[in-house]
Amino acid sequence: MSTKPVAEAIRIESESGPTDETKSVRVRRGVYSLRNTPGYYMIRVRVPGGVITTDQLEAVAELSRESGWELGVHLTTRQGLELAGIPGAAVCNYLTRLEVAGLTTVLTGGNAVRGVVCCPFSGVAPDEAFDVTPFALAVDRYYREHATLTRMPRKIKIAFDSCPEDHVRAFFTDIGIRAVKREGQRGFRIIVGGGLGATPKVGQVLEEFVPVGKLFPTIDAILRVFDREGDRNNRARARLKWLLAEWGIEKFRDAVRAEPVDGAFPDELAFHVEDFSLPPVSFFGVGAGAVSADRAQDFSRWSAANVLRQRQPGLAAVTIRVPFGDVSPDQLHVIAEAARLFGGGLRTSIEQNIVLRGVRVEALPALYQFLLPAGLATCCAGKLLDVTRCVGSSACLSAITSSRSAAADISRALEGELGYDPSLQHLRVRVSGCPNSCSHHHASDIGLYGISKKVNGRAVPHYALLAGGSALGETTGLRVIDIPAARIGAAVERTVRLYRDERQQAESFPAFVARAGVEHIRETLKPLTEAPSVEDDPAFYRDLDAERDFKVESKKGECHY
Repeated sequence: MSTKPVAEAIRIESESGPTDETKSVRVRRGVYSLRNTPGYYMIRVRVPGGVITTDQLEAVAELSRESGWELGVHLTTRQGLELAGIPGAAVCNYLTRLEVAGLTTVLTGGNAVRGVVCCPFSGVAPDEAFDVTPFALAVDRYYREHATLTRMPRKIKIAFDSCPEDHVRAFFTDIGIRAVKREGQRGFRIIVGGGLGATPKVGQVLEEFVPVGKLFPTIDAILRVFDREGDRNNRARARLKWLLAEWGIEKFRDAVRAEPVDGAFPDELAFHVEDFSLPPVSFFGVGAGAVSADRAQDFSRWSAANVLRQRQPGLAAVTIRVPFGDVSPDQLHVIAEAARLFGGGLRTSIEQNIVLRGVRVEALPALYQFLLPAGLATCCAGKLLDVTRCVGSSACLSAITSSRSAAADISRALEGELGYDPSLQHLRVRVSGCPNSCSHHHASDIGLYGISKKVNGRAVPHYALLAGGSALGETTGLRVIDIPAARIGAAVERTVRLYRDERQQAESFPAFVARAGVEHIRETLKPLTEAPSVEDDPAFYRDLDAERDFKVESKKGECHY
């Protein structure tokens, strides 16, 4: 695909500044302005279904090395990759090299179908209905390559899941698709109208069972109804969730069912998925022995938290934890080499980690030791210590606070007694730098988003703390209290400790919040809101890890162009 329109848009911006037209041209190709860095950009890479090859991973690593961005590559909460710090003159070269590697940035912005998300364990999970990977890939390619429905009222996000445990937030996406079986027949449960952001909405069931053969016509009908009936005048109410709120599920269902079926749809069987009947590449010769005694406890924690035994006998899926979603070029090369030596395939996850599938169980000690020197054998992936965060003020125009620094502070506060408590591993913490919920903070046990509040006449970074959200859509987080950024780690630690000490037997965190009440949690955290004078504690008036006083520098984001 030609990069000339992007090059022209960047040239115009360098000479006279950005316009709505130049933003639209480059954002639809995944090129975004970089915060507080005129002339530099961030490129968002689409990774359909989270499926990525070792060669592609290494291509991204080399591009990241060239850009020199200190945080490396960012893994997004929609299975994509982001490369930041790219000078305008190099953007088109990056786009071309990504395309050569088989990667695309097309429609990672704009009002179109964004990259389709898929459960990273689909195809290997012991309790799944069936593998939905080929369906996710087919839907992604169809709506990326066909020049229809690319200028809808707002963006559409689609997510596929095959497991009882939701790995994709199907109830908090525009179209959630969950694999089900009915009397031996494969099909899908279709959920519509979910969404997060400033006003979260839990999706509603459109169809309890859609046979495999009717999946694509159903998706297309949903999109055409939205394209025709969605609000094009008020951007704040343009998402699919608002059409559902206005119409109700019955009227929307009737409209979808009445939509005529037209056109050809892709054959999901044309898409390759891993063949687990073949043995993985031999790991012998890279240290297949037992883990040393001084690492035995760490290995035990890692294997308990990061390893899933696959439905294929003798094989395991290993989640490589990437703290805060930032991975260096060198680490990407190590992951690619690990996949060649040990596994059958790689997937990114919405938890900002990378899953290595098809690892022989007897190779797990060797894999652990292979990953260890690169800092990639950290335990507790997808657990309490694995805090999810958006890109935050390090790169995003919309961010108010540094979500990365907050996530690191929270992780440090939980390390040890609470972080390794087996009874607390089901808890999840997610942090966003603004109310837009890119970290999915409303769908988390403990969610936080950045805000600014006046204290002693000064702007001070804070986080709104939410409690009791659920990834399965049973509840959304309730706003408890606003906590100064400087004390956010302590606030989360106290909240987790309160739950541990006062919960009833087997009581989930959302159930605890409902029983104990928001006011009880608020009173526990209230002492953390007391403000010192700027002379006594100047760090209180700064964002975490910042060297100067805080001020709001957020701007309107570009995702909608």
